[in-house]
Formats: sequence, C-alpha cells, structure tokens
Amino acid sequence: MTSRRKRAGISAVVGAAIGIMIFFTVMIPMWIFMQSVQTLFMDEVTRRLQFETEKLNEKLEIRATLQPPELDTYGRRQVFLIIGNRGPIEINVPTLYVESSRIGLQRLDRQYKLAPGEYVLEPINFYVEPYETVVIRAPTLRGNNFVTPEQIGPNRLPYLLMVQLSNMSLGYRYVVKVSVATDPRTEKVYGCVSLNSQEFAEGCKGSAEQPRVASTVDDLEDLFVFNVAPGVYTVLVVRQEWAGNRWTGEANVLPSPIRVIVDSNVFVKVGGSNVLEIETPIPLRIETTQPSSMAVLRNQTDQLSTRVKIPFIVSLGNNTEPLRKVRVEFTTTGEGVSLTPSAASMTIERLSPGEAFTGYFAVNASVTGEFGGYFTYQLRITSAIGEATSTRYDAVSISSPATTGIFYLCKLYNQQVSIGGNSTRVVSIVACGAP
Repeated sequence: MTSRRKRAGISAVVGAAIGIMIFFTVMIPMWIFMQSVQTLFMDEVTRRLQFETEKLNEKLEIRATLQPPELDTYGRRQVFLIIGNRGPIEINVPTLYVESSRIGLQRLDRQYKLAPGEYVLEPINFYVEPYETVVIRAPTLRGNNFVTPEQIGPNRLPYLLMVQLSNMSLGYRYVVKVSVATDPRTEKVYGCVSLNSQEFAEGCKGSAEQPRVASTVDDLEDLFVFNVAPGVYTVLVVRQEWAGNRWTGEANVLPSPIRVIVDSNVFVKVGGSNVLEIETPIPLRIETTQPSSMAVLRNQTDQLSTRVKIPFIVSLGNNTEPLRKVRVEFTTTGEGVSLTPSAASMTIERLSPGEAFTGYFAVNASVTGEFGGYFTYQLRITSAIGEATSTRYDAVSISSPATTGIFYLCKLYNQQVSIGGNSTRVVSIVACGAP
C-alpha cells in the first residue's frame, strides 16, 4: 500500500512539472510575440501621429504675381512665383500645377525644398494673355495641397493701392504716379498696375498715373485708386500749374517717392493735416475796361446831363481758395460836374479760383462848368472772405485791390462866325474840362 501511494505522489508531481513546462513553453513566447506586435503597433501609431502632426504643421505661403510687359521683348506678362515656408518643419514641393482659364491644368517641372523661414521669389515658365487668369497649386510630399489665395491676370489684379492726397492747393493739377520698383530684398522686379481706363484695355503695365485738378473746396482732399498685383511699388506725387494753354511744371509734393510693398489692399496717406495755408497777398485784382472815356453833350439846358456806366472786371487767380462776399467800393471826384452815383458799393457773392466777374457802376452826371467838366473815379476791393479758411482779407492782403480812371464831359457849342462881308457860318465847338 505504501509503495502504491509513493508512485501516485510521484506521478502527480511529474504531471504538475510537465504542465508547468508546457505553460511556460507556450505562454512566454506568445507573450513576447504579443508585446512585439504591440510595440510595432505603437511605433506605427506614433509614426502616423508624427506624420499627421508634421502635415498639420506645414504652412506654405504661395502667391502668384505678374512681371510688367516692359521687361519682356515681346511685351508678354510672365508669371512670378512667391513661395515660402512659414512653418517649423522642412517642406518638399515635388512639382507645380498652373490652372489656366485659357488652356486648363498645366504641370510645371519645378521642385522646391524649403527650410523653415525660407522664401523663393522667381519667375516661372508661364506667360498669361490679356484676358487670361491663373491659379497655382503646390502639392507637398506629406499630402498637403496649397493654392494661391486669388486668381490673377492682366485684367484681374487682386488688390487695390489707394493713395489719399490731402492738403491740396486750389487751382493746381495733381498727378499721382504708381510704378513697379525693384525689390531691395531680392533685387528682382515684379508687380503690375492698371486703371479702369481704355489705356489699360489690354492689361496692366509697369506704371500708371492719375491726374486730378483741385478746383473747388471739396477737392482739397481726394482718393486715387490703382489696381495692383503683389509687388513693390513707388508712389510719386507732382503738382502742375496752368500756363494759359497747358499744364506745366513737375513740382514734387513728396521729398522722395514712397516705397510700398503690396501683399493685400494697401492704403497710403500723403500730405499733412487738412489745414489749408493760403499765401498772401491773394491773387485778386480789379481793373477797369475803360480807364479814359468821354461824352459830348449839346449846349442845351435839357441835354447837359447823362448817365455814365463805369465797367470793371474782378478776377481771382488759380493758386488760392474760393472767395465769398467780395466787396467793391466806388468813389468819385469831379470838376465842373455834378455827380450822383447809383450805388457806392457792390458785393460779389462768390468767386472761384480762375473765375472773373464783370460788372459796372452807374453815375448820373450833369455839366455845371462853362466849358464842360470831368471826374475821376476809383474802384477798390475793400474786403473778402475765404471760403475754405474763413479768413477775412482786407486791401493789404490783395495783390491788386484798386484801379482808377477818368471821364470827360464835354460841351458842344454851335456858334455863328462872320466870313467876309455879310456872310456868316455856323461852327461847332467842343469844349472839355481838363484836370
């Protein structure tokens, strides 16, 4: 009995040992395999997450602009590419695609490997026609696809360059010129400018200009708008003066041209405050059209008086402000005459720069002297009010505030003169007063 029990105990121990061996022989490799699979899975997940993170961190800036036709022998406009890496990781662009409204999708064999912060600015081998628009696409090796933010073409420039010119002087012509300039960062020329005019019907050019005449108070501040492509431009403002038959002079309003980098709509303000400074004396003058005149009256009681008109012209020059309430006074001094002016003064309600006013004063004159008489008169501008500045100008502030003239009143006598014996002849004699 004892021997059987021993053998049964040994069998149980051996069976347990064999079971444990089988467990470790099978389970440990399986456990190691599962750990390896999990490690591979986690590594792949990590790599995928890193890839997706890198993909999300790709920040490629891409813009398309045009070069002016003046740079090309045949007057064509070449597409100019601006591409840069704004992200923290390197970006690889294996090729470029150009979507054209004229010929569809075109592939360009251009490759870029851009480090963080690196930019490339260069023309690409693609030319646009006047009414064609293009969009550039840049795929990356990580699967992103970047597109230029707007379509561009010679007649479809994406941005506006607005130049506000203030503190303009009345009577002058201002010309704002916008020209494509060399980029000082790259020493390359890119950009194109146009206006909504027939001159630019075939597309943008390397420069454009807009003239504007400041003829009223509302013109003292004005806005000049240009259509532009991304690029570098200079803004120049010149002032011209009217020379009677044409505008002359190229006086620079700015000490030097303003350099503007356009990558969106840009607003440029030129000029100081809107306080208008008027030089004195202002170019206001008065003159009579008949500085010396004469009237002959018959020597009859009922015909020794007359009504005299004294015409005059008041004119305002160009380089000043409009005037209101221009007051003109009329004074007379006579000898051998009796004078009764119809009015001692006159008020001109408004004068614009370059405008002239024609008027007259009337005088009832009677001859009291035996041999006729005369009278002198003076026309004088005594005051005016500036419409823009509300400045009150007196005679000292006016360039030609007064003018004078003289008017002769003569008597016509009919007198009989004896000739020979009993013959007589009627002779007409004109007698005039003189100063």
